[in-house]
Amino acid sequence: MTFAPHTLELTLTPDTKNFNKLLSSAYEKAKTKYKLYEVKNKNVHIGSVPDAEGIRTEYHDGTYKKKIKFIVNPSRLLGGGDLKLWKPNKDNIEKFLRKLNEHIENYFNDAYGLDDFQLTRIDFTVNINVKSRKAVSAYIKVLHKLGKVKGFSSKFTKQGCEDYNINQDHSFDLAGNSNGIEFTTYDKEAELSKKKEKSGRKGAESEKKKAKGILRIEVKLAKPKAVRKYTDETVTSRQLSKLIKRSKEIFLDMFTQVVPYGDFYKKDEAVRIIMENVVKKKQREKMLLLLELITKKKSLLLAQKELNDRRMDKIMAAFAELGLSPVTISKRTDVKRLKGLYSYL
Repeated sequence: MTFAPHTLELTLTPDTKNFNKLLSSAYEKAKTKYKLYEVKNKNVHIGSVPDAEGIRTEYHDGTYKKKIKFIVNPSRLLGGGDLKLWKPNKDNIEKFLRKLNEHIENYFNDAYGLDDFQLTRIDFTVNINVKSRKAVSAYIKVLHKLGKVKGFSSKFTKQGCEDYNINQDHSFDLAGNSNGIEFTTYDKEAELSKKKEKSGRKGAESEKKKAKGILRIEVKLAKPKAVRKYTDETVTSRQLSKLIKRSKEIFLDMFTQVVPYGDFYKKDEAVRIIMENVVKKKQREKMLLLLELITKKKSLLLAQKELNDRRMDKIMAAFAELGLSPVTISKRTDVKRLKGLYSYL
């Protein structure tokens, strides 16, 4: 399994005079080699860097603060793609940082380099092949039953996931209440279908077919304070090097806070497994009650609070020993059993 950064955001905050000078220069370049267009009502000017697949520039013309952002997809910059993630070994990390710095220096005619920017976001990604679109949907539905997670809230609106513009059946999203970390699981095929509709880009249909059965999971350090949690480096290139090397560790640190261990079953089957395998009466009763409360509260965290047991860790460990998740598959879902996501990792 490949754990790798999928997207990162670099931010430069020049004063108004320099910002306007750089923006004017960008529009001059747009006449010959750079594409640049404005986003209506957002004071954002977006461009693409020539000969750098995977880099997008954004000029944010805010009233009080001006920002220039580089949105970078390392896989694409290194000649790969969304579905075949790059392998962050020593050689690839050095190559990525070198290419990224070269493009920034070329773009600004050596006035700025990578270390002049602040790392304001980095997303760590895995692609899990669960074989079918039906299985992808089933996993997302069962994850929705996690509901509220300690320290996180749902990002969903009635329109669906803001980041991907897809509906709630295709995505499960959490945003940290104060830690600047986000967790996203979504149907990669559905996301590419939306992109194809919008762009009509050649090759999009081929990518969509390859994405069938892919459950994409992302852990996002979405703010500088989240970045600082995982590295004490202050120089951007060093931050990136250390964070990329720790991709798996950072991903799993967040993943284990959200997803309980074990396979997912229908509630009746989960009850049967507990009844047949848990000998201690009190422990068995608490485990069965937790199953009931999760269904009632539509949240593992709220169910745990309702159960109000000082030894909750032991109850969760008992589920793990059985290889059974306390979160069960809905009656309305055709699938009867889903392998625990940890088995893919």
